[in-house]
Amino acid sequence: MIRTLAPRTLVLAVILAVPALAPARADVTPEQTQALVAAIAAAGCEVRADNNAQILAAAGLDEAQAAEAVSALLGDGRAEIEGGTLRLKTEGCN
Repeated sequence: MIRTLAPRTLVLAVILAVPALAPARADVTPEQTQALVAAIAAAGCEVRADNNAQILAAAGLDEAQAAEAVSALLGDGRAEIEGGTLRLKTEGCN
């Protein structure tokens, strides 16, 4: 049986899988991670399929850089994935 993923789940799965597929890590600076946080916050504190491209553009990051930043945010508890949506847990987004 073939399972299909909802579009937003697929988007997040791709973002999170990029570091595993990339030959080298994208070196993301704290400033770039903060730019992603700011872009997500401005978009309502959530990353969904319908706003993913806009958030990446606003943050000025490519997918590999965003994946690295998201990994850091998840790792230190500043974000969580719930129901296929990435949600910030930072000040102003709780």
